[in-house]
Amino acid sequence: MKEMIKNYRGTLISSGLVILAGILVGFTSIQGKWLNVFFIVMQCVLVTIIFYDNRNRQQSRKVIGMTIWIIPVITLIYNGIARLVNMGADTENLFMALIYYGTGLMFMVIGNYLPKVKQNNTIGIRVVWTLQDEENWNATHRFSGKIWVASSILCMLCGLFAESIAALVLYIVSIMAAAIISVLYSYLFYKKKIGTGEKLKIQYNKKVMVVYGIVTILTIIFITVTLFWGSIDIHFQDNNFTIEAQGWSDYTVAYTQIDSISYEENLLQNSNDYRTNGLGNFKYAMGNFRNDVYGNYIRYTHSSCHSYVVMSVDGKILVINGENDSATEEIYHTISEKMSRELE
Repeated sequence: MKEMIKNYRGTLISSGLVILAGILVGFTSIQGKWLNVFFIVMQCVLVTIIFYDNRNRQQSRKVIGMTIWIIPVITLIYNGIARLVNMGADTENLFMALIYYGTGLMFMVIGNYLPKVKQNNTIGIRVVWTLQDEENWNATHRFSGKIWVASSILCMLCGLFAESIAALVLYIVSIMAAAIISVLYSYLFYKKKIGTGEKLKIQYNKKVMVVYGIVTILTIIFITVTLFWGSIDIHFQDNNFTIEAQGWSDYTVAYTQIDSISYEENLLQNSNDYRTNGLGNFKYAMGNFRNDVYGNYIRYTHSSCHSYVVMSVDGKILVINGENDSATEEIYHTISEKMSRELE
């Protein structure tokens, strides 16, 4: 490991300086503080794992260098965007550009380097069939390089339709397909060699395979739940209404606390709106938000609906809606009626 550190000392120093530069660029972003800590820890863990693997002593310097530079570049881009957001830039466009084009560019670079990766335990398509058969390793990485480049192009094409949910779904599918197809190719290559009568000593560690399987299933479940989990239910009482939110804290408002109320359409679509603390996914946006119209405000909304009930509650802005326009209108009329009764 000491030899690897000595050989890549210049790369480690320069990449470390880039991480530091990224943190300095985005130091005004409070919400990015812990993410920067995560970046630093991940970089240290990644470098340790790579350098600890003795097989990587024979690895291409370009491959090792690319791997070391991934997190520093991501750190710099993230903090750059965080600074632009604090300066009032269009958050949504910047975020989508990072997601689609940033991922696409990264996959294109990885795809071009995959065929050059030599057999090792830390970098590349590391499954049992590649790790125990060098020919399988080489064939899988040549094929996977093409698949990952194709996925990168698809990711960037999705960026042309950034406002479409279908584009986002296709983006996620393309990423998962790149990984799954690579592993499937390795397995089919192994089966093909077995079919020709060639004997391969593939030793399956059942415990490791079970652990990998559990981790994969849990990861898929976590991603799915994160993207679609949550609920918003509004319950009206005589003197107040309560927003019961699964995924964020409940919120109760007395009708006498409401200074003003209005029904708005498409209000939050082009207002540099972003979440400062809360839950945001395909279905819901809940918590503390900020935009050019209201500054800091509280939000409990369905992503499928673009009409809103906007209230000033003791000087704070609260934005809520229903699953559709008619449900939102009903919420507006119900609260307005309750307010009128309180004033009588």
